[in-house]
Amino acid sequence: MQIFILGFVFLVPLLLATERKKPAANFRIFFCFSFLSYLILLYWIPRVMVRYGGTTWLLGVIGLACLAALFSVITGLAGMLIGKAAAGGAGWAAVFWIPGIWIAKDLVIERIFSGFPWCSAGYSQYNNIYFVQLAEFGGIHLVTFLLITVNVLFYLLVKKRNKAVLLAIFSLFILIYASGFWLLKNQDDRAFDAPWQRAGIIQPNSNHDQVFDFPLIQSTLERLFRASRELKASGAEFVVWPEFTVPIYPLQTPHFRRQFDAFSREQVPLLAGFTDYGGMDRVFNSVLLFQNGEVQKYDKVHLTPFGEYVLFRRWLFFVRKITDEIGDFTPGARIHDLPLSGRLLATPICYEVIYPELVRSMIAQGGEVIVTLSNDSWFGASSAPYQHLAMAVFRSIENRRFLLRATSNGISALVDPGGRIRLQSPLHQAHQFIAPFRYLSRRTVFTRWGYLFPYACLLLVLGKLALTWIQGKGRRPGE
Repeated sequence: MQIFILGFVFLVPLLLATERKKPAANFRIFFCFSFLSYLILLYWIPRVMVRYGGTTWLLGVIGLACLAALFSVITGLAGMLIGKAAAGGAGWAAVFWIPGIWIAKDLVIERIFSGFPWCSAGYSQYNNIYFVQLAEFGGIHLVTFLLITVNVLFYLLVKKRNKAVLLAIFSLFILIYASGFWLLKNQDDRAFDAPWQRAGIIQPNSNHDQVFDFPLIQSTLERLFRASRELKASGAEFVVWPEFTVPIYPLQTPHFRRQFDAFSREQVPLLAGFTDYGGMDRVFNSVLLFQNGEVQKYDKVHLTPFGEYVLFRRWLFFVRKITDEIGDFTPGARIHDLPLSGRLLATPICYEVIYPELVRSMIAQGGEVIVTLSNDSWFGASSAPYQHLAMAVFRSIENRRFLLRATSNGISALVDPGGRIRLQSPLHQAHQFIAPFRYLSRRTVFTRWGYLFPYACLLLVLGKLALTWIQGKGRRPGE
């Protein structure tokens, strides 16, 4: 049995547990469920904090617990509303309101402080290829909405045990999967006329445990340039290196800059992730595009908290970043694409790919392919690289673009516009491959109309709460 099937029923025990419970009890039920879920999902965080952040294991575990508790408070509050929506005989209205409340909760988690929308429920379906195709209309949040709707229907089936609910479940599955089949076929047909391109993807198996001196830096660069020339000989029109290969500032170091310029003039354009210094203590995490002896760059806009800057630095003065820079990174001035030979590349860096709105903005500006560079070496031998890839898959479906992913030590991949992983590198191994893709320009509903669905859910939930409060104020005492 595929594990994604559990996504269709995971909420049923919680809904059953909320029966005839007071709001405070429902808060505790959903808080405990969420807290344990985050501990299991993010178990790798203490290792990152200890190994690269200089904390103790105790502080690492406390940090994970605090993060899980923060988001679980939001889930607990949502649980109070969900319990109320499920009350009253478990009516059909719950099929609409409970998924809406869940999406509103996900949106708050995505936006609070710097946001951390890591592996929301819909991502569990990334391999359930026909189920997820509706993401081109409402993004990952619409997929989550449908998943929660199925859960509520199964809950009603347990409660009502009648044919109407069973028919509703069957009809919903037929509608989703038939739509998904048609949307995927339609996407394949639309892309058929676009010519194939070829990119070279390099996974150097680099990590921050290495101590780099100049000879090691130079030998590593020579190995990467040699691999890049091999990919060019195999037909690559440009080559992609990941976010972390060697700790250098190529734009500030003439010796290294000359090597990149020479390669881009003599071979093919090169896209690589490096640190860039902007003066006045401004340090950027950047994608650098070297072509024909010139360079263009995109500076990471959405920085990783505690990875590239310390959130609440005033109070958490004892915590240092897991990166090697002395000061905090500086966020980029704006989101934009990089032009390559008359085409536009959307280049979200690492953590940015988990933000649907950020990638959507790049595609809305004209991005024709998504090229995401990442350094996943922090995660070690954990499930986090697989989680990161699963989330990146949805950016392809939402915007109907090929996604080229180059990581430091895995998992690099080629994802097609239907969300199918066509090529995937092994974890913690040096690897390189040719990624065939197409430049595409069609804009989906999600790309064209923005990030509207989760906000619509939030507004409807807030409107419902306001109406309930007004009606409550209008009642006479004793009514």
